[in-house]
Amino acid sequence: MPELPEVECIRLCLQRECVGSTATLHKLAREDIVGSIQSPRGNRVGVGPKTPKISLLDGATLVEFERKGKQLAFKAACGRSLIVRLGMSGQVLLVNEIDLEMKHVHAVWLLKSAKKSQYLLFRDPRRFGSILPCENTEELNNHWYRLGPDALTLSPLDLSRIAKNRPIAVKALLLNQAKVCGLGNIYVDESLFMAKIHPKKTSGNLNKKQIQILALCIRKILTYSIKAGGTTLRDYCVPDGSFGSFQKNHLVYGRQGLLCTLCQSVILGDVIAGRTTAFCPTCQIL
Repeated sequence: MPELPEVECIRLCLQRECVGSTATLHKLAREDIVGSIQSPRGNRVGVGPKTPKISLLDGATLVEFERKGKQLAFKAACGRSLIVRLGMSGQVLLVNEIDLEMKHVHAVWLLKSAKKSQYLLFRDPRRFGSILPCENTEELNNHWYRLGPDALTLSPLDLSRIAKNRPIAVKALLLNQAKVCGLGNIYVDESLFMAKIHPKKTSGNLNKKQIQILALCIRKILTYSIKAGGTTLRDYCVPDGSFGSFQKNHLVYGRQGLLCTLCQSVILGDVIAGRTTAFCPTCQIL
């Protein structure tokens, strides 16, 4: 958490509110949130002589906000960009004034446009998130090339290629960001339930019809969640402070021990790929 729908809702808000603004790096409270684009995992290395403030978009004009999977990119007119990875509890907030009592704010930019001035905050209580400076579009594209196809546009052909001959559980496959990017525990469980596929089913054993249905269900679930503003369970909110409501529509995630809304069987729980998993044993037969 946040997963693809939450990051997309953040992107849409920033695109609406911040494009055309000039950014000034107002504060960097923790230098160790800055990662290296040269590292395969974007390891946090901190700002040093090789990472000047200009790399953090100080003085840059923001022209676009893009997303790939769960990652967000602030793109500037100069060609630089900044990848924001929210981790478990990261937030991107827009405020008119800085609340000095607010904890865990690691980076602050002042955004000025012809219409308004506001502050953009990167906040992350659990500190699994990071920001990765990219000097140009090529660096951004090369970093994102390591990710699989974006789940919001996942086609049956994409999924068939990814799943072919894979001996692992379909849930484990869908959680692998190098295979399909953007899905996490919530939306994998919900998509598999909608597709009536057991999360432990071997990926390579999915037939053509199941591949087609699953790809469609993934796109549907993500689209429904985006329209609902995403899922707010703990930390997530849109930059303008509003919350998502898709958690009201969860049919299996977090409902272990409750009754399936379709067949009245008890929703079961298991651990797959190290993640707590919820499914209906009747609707999702192994």
